[in-house]
Amino acid sequence: MAENSPGRVIVSTATVKASTIKGENRFPVDWKAADNTYACLTITDNGSGMDAETIGGIFDPFFTDKFTGRGLGLAVVLGALKTHGGCITVTSKPGRGSTFHVFLPLPAETVSPSGDEKGLKIKMQENFGGGTVLLVEDQEMVRKMTRALLVRFGFEVLVAEDGAEAVKIFRDHQADIKLVLSDLTMPRMNGWDTLDALRAMQPDIPFILASGYSEAQAVAEKHGQQSYLFLR
Repeated sequence: MAENSPGRVIVSTATVKASTIKGENRFPVDWKAADNTYACLTITDNGSGMDAETIGGIFDPFFTDKFTGRGLGLAVVLGALKTHGGCITVTSKPGRGSTFHVFLPLPAETVSPSGDEKGLKIKMQENFGGGTVLLVEDQEMVRKMTRALLVRFGFEVLVAEDGAEAVKIFRDHQADIKLVLSDLTMPRMNGWDTLDALRAMQPDIPFILASGYSEAQAVAEKHGQQSYLFLR
């Protein structure tokens, strides 16, 4: 794309057969197509494009080829695709833009999710009895989406943008909070420090730590014996 020219992003959808899913840069690299029809989401831009080395790193947590920051978030995308048996392909060259194809398997029959969702809601209510969840997440979009999901399952939700704010909220609402769901990498106070601080106030508070990293990458040695659940 020429300097100062407007950027363009084109999004389209299609239904494709498994046999048509090809591409040199396909992730996960060990993905094997099932005998399914796939939904395909295509995103194309006319940006600066990427070379092969850059493409090889874009799905690493917090990867960026620009200034140090929050990364592209594609590790989360890849994790979701692995969970659902899907894959993503990337086509790009420097100066010629990029195209991403996201493939997700379609069920043989249309199934309403309402039954599964109702069952999950009941299970969560049984485990925690409803109540209040403290959500600690510095990225606004993730924070809003996670809060909406928890509310949908019948929980009251208190939100904090980082661990330091979470400590203040927990101190004020400790009697009400039944569960803490916290991101790992945050400014000011990360997930580990938040876990330590809240456990100092209430040693038995259930704590879920979430990260784009795998648990093996994320678990610090000094926290190896801490009681928590890990959500990748």
